[in-house]
Amino acid sequence: MKDKDFDIALGQALRDEREKRKLVQDDIAEKLSVTKMTISNYETGKRAMTAKVLKQYCSVLGVTIQSVIDRADA
Repeated sequence: MKDKDFDIALGQALRDEREKRKLVQDDIAEKLSVTKMTISNYETGKRAMTAKVLKQYCSVLGVTIQSVIDRADA
């Protein structure tokens, strides 16, 4: 899997987890102190996440990094 493809799959996995919890991008953006556009870019794979951001995002959602990576890598 190419890096860009993985970024897209990772973003999709995070979006799915966010939507399961009935959260909107603004909810995540506020908790991570970023803009809604930044969250949108992460979720669409237009912007790659750092490990730190991924850790924070997963913490907000209450999921493990490994579970999200496993979904993205499937």
